[in-house]
Amino acid sequence: MKVLAIGAHADDVELGCGGTLLAWAAAGHDVNIWVATESAYTAPDGTQVRSAEGARAEAEAAADQIGAKLEIGPFKSFELAFAEPLNSVLVPLVARIAPDIVLTHWDGDTHPDHKALGLSSLHACRHVPTVLTYCSNWYPSAATFDPRVHVDISETLEGKLDLIRLFESENARTDGAWCEWIEAQARTFGQRINTRYAEAFGSTKVKMTLPLP
Repeated sequence: MKVLAIGAHADDVELGCGGTLLAWAAAGHDVNIWVATESAYTAPDGTQVRSAEGARAEAEAAADQIGAKLEIGPFKSFELAFAEPLNSVLVPLVARIAPDIVLTHWDGDTHPDHKALGLSSLHACRHVPTVLTYCSNWYPSAATFDPRVHVDISETLEGKLDLIRLFESENARTDGAWCEWIEAQARTFGQRINTRYAEAFGSTKVKMTLPLP
């Protein structure tokens, strides 16, 4: 199976579906990650929170740990829009990789980059058999993320937390809160399918092959 995980910034993919990617890569599937932006971030007071170079190094370390191929797009943080500049990059990327399954942002996310990339993904992935969406933002939205596809990550939860810890710039900014939130969320999702930990996804479309597991 060929997998494409799409994220707006370095760490979005790991937060949203890192446990699933670890499991699929370990099973021998071809995992590809595309990060749309250079992921640099400057606080309103002008303090640099994250450099493009630092974000790339963190993303490369995470991709190596997963066993995935990583590509980083040409865009800047907070400048993504569901419009032709983004679509003209994403459409040929999807055509070139030809994934069997795409994991991308939920288009109801409050972060404008996440929302724009989620919408662009739906446009670019119209011929992809299976498209699932993840939520990598803990802030509430006017819409409700209502995932229906759950993946057991009981065996890879610790590996997912290790991935998140690689993003030292974000962990310094949030004082480690991402790991606490991710573990709590995975426990909640796991209860829904009677397992210890899970990741959950919105299902835009799912191609199923019989027999089912």
